[in-house]
Amino acid sequence: MFDFTDRVAVITGSTAGLGKGMAIALARQNCNIALIARRADKLEEAAAEIRTLGVKCLPVPCDVTSDESVANAADAIIREFGRVDILVNNAGTGGPACPVAELPMETYKNLVELNMTSVFRMIKTFVPYMEKAGYGRIVNVASVLGMVGHLEVSLAGYASAKGGVISLTKGVAAELATKGITVNAIAPGTFPSESNGKEFMEMNMPFVLRTTPMQRTGTPTDMNTVGDMDAAIVFLSSEESRYITGILLPVDGGWTCC
Repeated sequence: MFDFTDRVAVITGSTAGLGKGMAIALARQNCNIALIARRADKLEEAAAEIRTLGVKCLPVPCDVTSDESVANAADAIIREFGRVDILVNNAGTGGPACPVAELPMETYKNLVELNMTSVFRMIKTFVPYMEKAGYGRIVNVASVLGMVGHLEVSLAGYASAKGGVISLTKGVAAELATKGITVNAIAPGTFPSESNGKEFMEMNMPFVLRTTPMQRTGTPTDMNTVGDMDAAIVFLSSEESRYITGILLPVDGGWTCC
């Protein structure tokens, strides 16, 4: 089970944090990887690490908020690999923690663009290749804050965008269900990462520890660690998950169960 030999996965926001961790998890299962992110220098570093796992890894500088940039990235990936089997939409940002009445409209629009509209853009671009092949696995990274609100930190803009990712997942899953393409979402809880800065972690940690049944954050993946996200991304990207589509899988230490 879970042999990804000759499969190709495209992963956005993949130079650090959860995105890079998911790329490592799939590469450990012999999956070839295309890394998409804006920072070219970080892309090269991440690709070099992943190649040590014995797979092909293509770094592709790309701004997922740009139609042209995404189209160019798709062309480069197809030229290199000739196929795309797996699409992991991980790129996003948490945005500022502030009351909704104080959130600038421009900031809100940017949150929606990067966290939700970019997911639609990536799916729109890559689904035709999957439809042609009659096979595909799409995994969207949502958030537990797309499911419920936060009692102590005001993140309504971010939450609304991630809630949109959840609904988008279900809508596209229904549309593509007879075409060999599954579409699912993962809702991470709190994981230490580059995007969750020191200030946010210090502010959020007491609440996380008090309200998470496992009383800890998630363990991130790196080259030396099997993280708490690995099993979820590997399973939902696999052939073996072929009868599962349109689901949302929380990976949150039980935070949303109580």
